[in-house]
Amino acid sequence: MIGAQPVAILPARARLSLVAAAIEPILNRVVLAGPPVIGLLLNDPAVRVPQLTFAADSILQLLSTSMVDRLAVDLQKLGLTRVGRSANGDRWRAADDASFDLIQVRADDGDSEQICLEYATLLTLPLAVADHITVRIAGAPAMLALECAAFEKSSVSALDSAELERAIQLIAGRGEIEKECAAAPQELRAVFALTLERVANNDSVQLMIQRAIPDAIVIPSLAARVRARMLRVAC
Repeated sequence: MIGAQPVAILPARARLSLVAAAIEPILNRVVLAGPPVIGLLLNDPAVRVPQLTFAADSILQLLSTSMVDRLAVDLQKLGLTRVGRSANGDRWRAADDASFDLIQVRADDGDSEQICLEYATLLTLPLAVADHITVRIAGAPAMLALECAAFEKSSVSALDSAELERAIQLIAGRGEIEKECAAAPQELRAVFALTLERVANNDSVQLMIQRAIPDAIVIPSLAARVRARMLRVAC
């Protein structure tokens, strides 16, 4: 499938730039989230994290508290095409190798994932993706909670969880993660605290860290530092 190959190999920032340029008129009404945003939050030069790429199951999410039907009209005017619908949102194609999910955030929903999505629209960071384009991305505490909530809803083991792997990468690779999580609302912290504590005390935690951070294989102390940070974030 030659046409699908770029989707699997294009780095997160490159895909983000494509999408941001395509939807620039509505950027002030959406917040970017989803697995690819994890890579944009990693900033600790002391920890080398594998570059995250866009795969079929790592779609960029556009979160909005506005009605998605209104945004859909604007996206159609911009020449974008809706290619799918689901209970959680609509999938749009911005270019041949750039798709995203437009998701309605429901503030009155008691579901833990919806709580995380709501905070993701509130706890944001600006990110410049071009000389004249700045987007808002979900902050680290919200992204960490989203990954942990997704893992808890899944039926896979901790060792096989892509969500936990990304959570470990975020904890290891973002320098401000402890301070940011300590300042996060308790309601949000509760979503990831218990999960992280259980993972940190899992017999397979060292192997999980080594899979997420390959340098931990040759630097044994790195795995210990990452585990200790996981426990501090969970406190």
